[in-house]
Amino acid sequence: MVYLPSMHREPLRLIINPAASGGRGRRAALEILALLDARSVPYDLRYTDSPGHASELAVEALEAGVGGILVVGGDGTMHEVAGGLLGCDRGPLPPVALFPVGTGNDFHRMVGADRSAAAVARILEGGAVKHFDVGRVRWENGERIFVNLFGVGVDVEVLRRRARFARLTGLAQYLAALVHALITFRAPEIEIIVGGRDPASVVGSTTLTVITVGPSIGGGFMINPGACATDGMLDLCHVPAVNWLQISVLVPRIIRGTHRGMRLLTMCQLREARVGRTDGKPLWFEIDGELAPEPARELQIQVLPRALPVMVPAHA
Repeated sequence: MVYLPSMHREPLRLIINPAASGGRGRRAALEILALLDARSVPYDLRYTDSPGHASELAVEALEAGVGGILVVGGDGTMHEVAGGLLGCDRGPLPPVALFPVGTGNDFHRMVGADRSAAAVARILEGGAVKHFDVGRVRWENGERIFVNLFGVGVDVEVLRRRARFARLTGLAQYLAALVHALITFRAPEIEIIVGGRDPASVVGSTTLTVITVGPSIGGGFMINPGACATDGMLDLCHVPAVNWLQISVLVPRIIRGTHRGMRLLTMCQLREARVGRTDGKPLWFEIDGELAPEPARELQIQVLPRALPVMVPAHA
């Protein structure tokens, strides 16, 4: 862990998603700007105006030689910023901080700070830099990085239904969409091949299969409670096809993170994996809470160890 150089040497670049969490992004930006002004921290700011724009703004910030980037938004905005930075080959990356104002904010749980503007300001003034792992998924026609989550199964259907529960937030929104999705969900049969020192495979129908960098998804659903963002590994949790009785037992335990060791589940760490349907048909998937641009016949997942410099509290 490296302590931050003074943020007064180079300007801080703010990348703000004003639409995050139903418009809270713009209000949150005013909070943090007032604190930065009070501390005489030099900064400039950019607002996103469309999907994918945060990636372009991140590249622009890198080329400008900023001292750091503060993302005001949620997991999706952080995903875009990290993708923009890691897609460049321009030397050391500036450290990235997050003011979490999204729906789920699962990436922020890995940072280890509270969600207030004051906590973010303290990190900028006297925090440290940790290098977080990220995942990379490749398929026939493309590739993306993920800062926390790759998933297949009912999670894809949850994404399609979350807009119906926009008045709810975080875990409550995820659970409402999950129950709605499970009513009509048909579990696909998939094969997961885990590579590395201890190769293994899992074949069968899945209700949910996720590979994560950190412990939680869906706004606090503790799917991989032992996951660590700096251990050079990704974490797999595979839930096979289950009935409603099994779901009623499983969901509360996953929320609390007490499901490890259940015989029903397959959980392990990995550095790389391949995922696809056993019938060879394209499979829809999600990346960091966003539906993939297209389904794919084979998905190759790999960890990029300690690739993303992230600002964290000094005590983290």
